[in-house]
Amino acid sequence: MVQRTDKHKLGDLGELKVRMMFSDAGFATSEMSKDYGEDFFVFGEDSGIIEPFRIYVQVKASENDDQYKSDWTIYEDCLTVRNWVIGSDLTVLVRYNKKSGEYKFCVPEDEVEYWSLPFIEGGNVAINCNDDFDTEAVKKLMWMARVRHYDRLIKLTQPNEMGEEAWNDVPKYRLFCFELLVRLRLMDHAHSHLDNEIYLKAVHMADEMISDYEDSEDMSAIEKSRYSASLLLILNQLKKVSGFSLGMSKFLLDSCACLLVQLMFHREDVALKELQELAISAGLSV
Repeated sequence: MVQRTDKHKLGDLGELKVRMMFSDAGFATSEMSKDYGEDFFVFGEDSGIIEPFRIYVQVKASENDDQYKSDWTIYEDCLTVRNWVIGSDLTVLVRYNKKSGEYKFCVPEDEVEYWSLPFIEGGNVAINCNDDFDTEAVKKLMWMARVRHYDRLIKLTQPNEMGEEAWNDVPKYRLFCFELLVRLRLMDHAHSHLDNEIYLKAVHMADEMISDYEDSEDMSAIEKSRYSASLLLILNQLKKVSGFSLGMSKFLLDSCACLLVQLMFHREDVALKELQELAISAGLSV
């Protein structure tokens, strides 16, 4: 006779409650037909538009008296943790305590270094769920997964080698950087150029920092100051748009900042040409 143990009931309850939190935040979830380390996944979504990434969720439930930080530690098989760390999509580990009604979570790839995993039979990894899990955490996780998706997308589409001529225009892989800048409202979506307010802000920030830099063989002082201003602007805008303090990998931040600098100079070149054409049409010498 098939029996449903109290442990199974508790596990199902924990999964259901966590899925409801994602649903309450407006996101669609789908359960896994087989549990190979994840209970369900969440579709990436922005304002009703489904995005090409997912968030995988593993839920652990307990009825213990979890009074200390160490009580929220979960011990998981090293090979399962390996999949969470190197997987294409973000995995989230959530621990639910039925007795207290508390939820805490962590992102395993942020907690565990790949090379420290004990690849031995029966090797378990201790992962501590420290952060409170609620609707705001769900929204933050969606943005974390979105930024992570762009990071991996740009790495995958960047050519192994690029000739110098490729930099005379925007390299194709940076179109995904451009897309992210649009989503961060740094670009004028309707006209596909740098937003006027953002451009003026970036130039002002760069002008204030230019005295900190000197010309070098590879970059001028103005390029360096604009690059630094772009780094700050992107991170500030990410916080403003998402509503959370989030980070980017050095690679993604560098790729987006380089494009932003490129667009700043392009905007000025276009404006100069327009002024020259206007002067010629007015019969003025240029």
